[in-house]
Amino acid sequence: MKIGFMGLGLMGRGMAGRLLDAGNELIVCNRTASGTDALRARGARVAATPLDLLDAEVVVSMLADDAAVEAMCITSGFAARLPAGRLHLNMATVSLRMAKRLTQLHREGGSDYAAAPVFGRPAAAEKGQLDIVAGGAAAALKRCEPLFAAMGKSVFIAGEEPATANIVKIARNYMLAAAVESMGEAFALVRKSGVDAKAFYELVTSTSFTGSSYRNYGKLMVERNFDNASFTLKLGLKDVELALAAGGDTQVPLPLAGVIREQHLGALNAGFGDKDWASMADYIAARAGLS
Repeated sequence: MKIGFMGLGLMGRGMAGRLLDAGNELIVCNRTASGTDALRARGARVAATPLDLLDAEVVVSMLADDAAVEAMCITSGFAARLPAGRLHLNMATVSLRMAKRLTQLHREGGSDYAAAPVFGRPAAAEKGQLDIVAGGAAAALKRCEPLFAAMGKSVFIAGEEPATANIVKIARNYMLAAAVESMGEAFALVRKSGVDAKAFYELVTSTSFTGSSYRNYGKLMVERNFDNASFTLKLGLKDVELALAAGGDTQVPLPLAGVIREQHLGALNAGFGDKDWASMADYIAARAGLS
């Protein structure tokens, strides 16, 4: 299959590499030209602009945020000019408003559109072990099955509207933000009373909180392994703000989200923005007077 790919950040590089390894003809486009070098060396063609991807059967986008999507997919003219019969598969985490806007633009232009944001870190992307949440017409998602098989280990179909996948991703990340915040607070609470953080971690992750989010983020907090982050605290803030915006758009109160956002802003101002999301624990500990 001839596939276009926009966005070669930490996640996009691994995902695009999986599509190349699966035997697809790959054309890549990135805002920073140097980001294409590794895939070019492996046989991918490099496009100068998103408009150079218009003849691909499927164009995958894995861009950082709404602003990047606006620039690459809308301002460039890509969404409006994608021909009928071509498919744009947006795998980025975007706002509910952007999700609906892209859906409308593609409908007006006559092209197909689906959303499939992912759960997982760059290491999982490189191994094709992502969890994928997909939304879109059944025929569009059927066309994406070979791509999903190359990039992910599981696919959850959220609904026939692309935006259903985006709201699932936003809601899930909001739950993760709440887990990161509550773990950080709980670790500070036990540490200040003289309980060993590792012992507490082993207790809770073997009893009430056995899920991978608690195990993985808790381990990072105990080991204080926050540098060389694959998912930074400032990206966590982006996810909380997406949840707040979605709550406003749908008139769903999310009172906890406001508190979590304030904590993230405090941590950002304290210099934790480029550290791993789990570094929220150190910010909370410092506020509690712990070293």
